[in-house]
Amino acid sequence: MSNRRITLLGGSGFVGSQLTYRLAQTYDEVVVLTRRAQHVRSLRTLSNVHVREVNVHDAAALNEAIAGSTAVINLIGILNEGGNKSKNSFASAHSGLTEKVLAACAAAGVQRYLHMGALNADAENGSSEYLRTKGQAEELVRNSQSSVDWTIFQPSIIFGEHDAFFNRFAGLLRALPIFPLAVPDAKMAPVFVGDVCQVMIDSIDDPAAISSTIKLCGPKDYTLRELVQYTADTAGLSRTIIGLPDWASRMQARVMEYVPGKPFSRDNYQSLQTPSVCGDNCPRQPTSLDAVVPRYIGTKDWTGLLQKRRAAARR
Repeated sequence: MSNRRITLLGGSGFVGSQLTYRLAQTYDEVVVLTRRAQHVRSLRTLSNVHVREVNVHDAAALNEAIAGSTAVINLIGILNEGGNKSKNSFASAHSGLTEKVLAACAAAGVQRYLHMGALNADAENGSSEYLRTKGQAEELVRNSQSSVDWTIFQPSIIFGEHDAFFNRFAGLLRALPIFPLAVPDAKMAPVFVGDVCQVMIDSIDDPAAISSTIKLCGPKDYTLRELVQYTADTAGLSRTIIGLPDWASRMQARVMEYVPGKPFSRDNYQSLQTPSVCGDNCPRQPTSLDAVVPRYIGTKDWTGLLQKRRAAARR
């Protein structure tokens, strides 16, 4: 595969960094577009990975950055809106940016486009603004009049070292001996980041993946309560987890969205009303929680403990 360049938007994030390392093993050049290049110094250790500081919402800058790419991968998404909604809104991050990326691909003659959507995103009937704008972005991809060959990926919760799910709950559980859990019966099928990356890479040159929407779920469905209890057990924490009724869940969301970092918002609450699981006929990804999670939040996995100690010592 000589002289092939893959360009990633969102390549500095949790999924993006993992995907970048794997792509670098196969492709001649991997270009990561980011707003702050200093945040992705680790990626620069790879000789064929190039980090470019670009405002991807600037159409002219985006067009220039994408030119010459064999394929473009858009991983950008936000779970909560920022204080300045004109710049950090769901619509801007999802549908607005997708429209600009598709236009840039068309202008540059890019042949392949991979798009990270969301499981059960729905432009009209999504239960949250997150799911509606994700659905709108997916519709833009499906209805694009350009000649780009697209594939959409719809993952459930993605887990792996440095994830924002198990690590966050582990931190909260360590701080709270009694844990009030909103929407405890919400359903999801956590999928391993390594499986997600492999499916995406395999799809680039797979004709069968063109014009397809690929759902990505792990081997088993869980309730949120089960996942939080699993986190506590794996981290060696004896905690009382109290599932909140719906009225209390909504109240918690209303309060927590004003906490710095916005750990839980009303839109998050609305998203949890839609099960993040795949249907019975959907192929499941193979990697289980037990194969991975104890390595980064467990107390009995010595390999994981050694990795943590090395990271703490900056070795």
